[in-house]
Amino acid sequence: MASSEDDPGSASKGEDEAEIGSARPARLETLFDDLSGGPQTEQLCVGDILNALAHRSYGPLLLLPALISILPIIGAIPGVTWTMSALTLLISLQFLFNRQSLWLPRSVQRIAVPRGLFERSLEWSRPWLKRLDSFIHPRLNLMMGPPWPVLVAILCVLLSLAMFVASVVPGGVVIPAIGVIFLAIGLTTHDGLILLTGIIASGAAFWGVAELVF
Repeated sequence: MASSEDDPGSASKGEDEAEIGSARPARLETLFDDLSGGPQTEQLCVGDILNALAHRSYGPLLLLPALISILPIIGAIPGVTWTMSALTLLISLQFLFNRQSLWLPRSVQRIAVPRGLFERSLEWSRPWLKRLDSFIHPRLNLMMGPPWPVLVAILCVLLSLAMFVASVVPGGVVIPAIGVIFLAIGLTTHDGLILLTGIIASGAAFWGVAELVF
């Protein structure tokens, strides 16, 4: 991963914060449509990627870094796991405090990855997300209201910290990242059953990380 300070399409040229959209349910596959738009530059900046998702609420913002951290193509690049763990933590904290706009340090916004590599990684995961779309739908709406979003935000903060800890073991980041992915999918699609599954998976992830590291 590189820094793209001179890229005219870089997020550093735009505003420091992106407005968080209303929490309407979305299909997982449609998230790729947001990411495929914009200028076809050779490099994609972290800020540009997240700004493309911000209008869809915190669910997709949490899903993307957690998903990237476990993808076999891009996740294996040195530094990606720590960067995605840091992003997940920053986003989770802002979700916890219910910020209406996403703030990232400019140094983080400017981090860039090759567009081709990023798009290949997304294409690898697209069939899996498409299968999930076939049976995920809004349900158990009570899970979308208080106090559950606060609990989910706290779990995401703790899981992102666990991602740092687990990353000392090759492949270990997958354990806490899966918990974040379940929670993020539940938030994105308004599927309370998936959100509940994510809460249970989070408990299992904490136990797994403790067993793995300690």
